[in-house]
Amino acid sequence: MIRHLFQTLRLLGISLLAGATWVAYRPADLPNVAAPSNAKTDDLLDSLRQTTIKRAAVVEISEAEINRHLATTLSGKIPSMLGSWVSFEGARIDLEPDRARLFVIWKLKGYTHTASVDLAISRDDKNFRVEVLRGAYGHLQMPRGMMRPLYPSLEALAEALDPEIRALFQMTQITIAKDKLVLDPRFPPA
Repeated sequence: MIRHLFQTLRLLGISLLAGATWVAYRPADLPNVAAPSNAKTDDLLDSLRQTTIKRAAVVEISEAEINRHLATTLSGKIPSMLGSWVSFEGARIDLEPDRARLFVIWKLKGYTHTASVDLAISRDDKNFRVEVLRGAYGHLQMPRGMMRPLYPSLEALAEALDPEIRALFQMTQITIAKDKLVLDPRFPPA
């Protein structure tokens, strides 16, 4: 009797693992990257630097602009760690009120895989803090602690986007809104 119960529990455990693997294997639905328009597109990094220097008014950067910048900037900047097995395909961002979901996309032996992390930005007296709230491998939602294997990829991404991150954190206030990033470079009232 106990032997049958143990085998049933083992079968149930293996079934749960197989189901979780299937859910994690399917890539997440990614936000679209808008095609560049025929009009001259502003350089996002230059725009951030100019905003920091002038400190004149609140600036809004759309999700589409950020995704377009990520697509053009990251191509070829992050090397493949496992040769032809794994290649970095890019990153995309989905902005919702008070959080940003960052999707990391790569190809593993020709198949597209995704992982995503929900990020929140807060500010203490002088410094900004970026906090990982939770994440997902494909469609499999995971708590923050289970996203630890993704940290080397996030560090490589942060290193590739270092000038943009430095310019962004020169702002006085950063607010994440629906489909846009609101940046306030003005000095706080004394």
